[in-house]
Amino acid sequence: MARNQYSVARKSIWYVLRTLLVIVALVVAALYVFIGAMHVSNIYILVSEGMEKRAACILEGGSVNELTEYFTEDFVAKDAALYDGAYSGFTITNFIYKLDVSSLMVLPWDTSASMKVTERMLSLSGTPNDGTPEDEKPPAWTPMRYSVKLKRIDERWYISDIILLEENPAQAVKPTPDMSLLPAS
Repeated sequence: MARNQYSVARKSIWYVLRTLLVIVALVVAALYVFIGAMHVSNIYILVSEGMEKRAACILEGGSVNELTEYFTEDFVAKDAALYDGAYSGFTITNFIYKLDVSSLMVLPWDTSASMKVTERMLSLSGTPNDGTPEDEKPPAWTPMRYSVKLKRIDERWYISDIILLEENPAQAVKPTPDMSLLPAS
């Protein structure tokens, strides 16, 4: 009879330990999924807003100091597009910027991330400044596909590099007509 009691006790302890181990594993997996989702959403918002601010700074000649909220200071200092002055002869009155994300890779414990994006300017209008001929229009914005590299510095994500992958990437055919791409009549 004594052997039977020990057998039941041993089986009961193993059952409790297995159940506890499964519960701990599920909690850890849920925590990693939550942290990963948090990083993905933070990165998506940071890149979307940061790239649009960068485009606004290039077009409107705004202060590059505002970009340090999204980009590392090293990147802001080295980004040639911010300083080339392609739109300095114009006052940009309106633009519609579009950023399409094609992939995003980050793990919960990573301090770096990578994201592939395609940027397009759907609409761009402006008026010439003094010294620029009246009939001249602002230069067209070239669509680009980039690989955006991010770093986590002091528990905050920053864009550390933008690598050009392709100029004028082919636009995917949409199953329904996109009315914004129709020529103006």
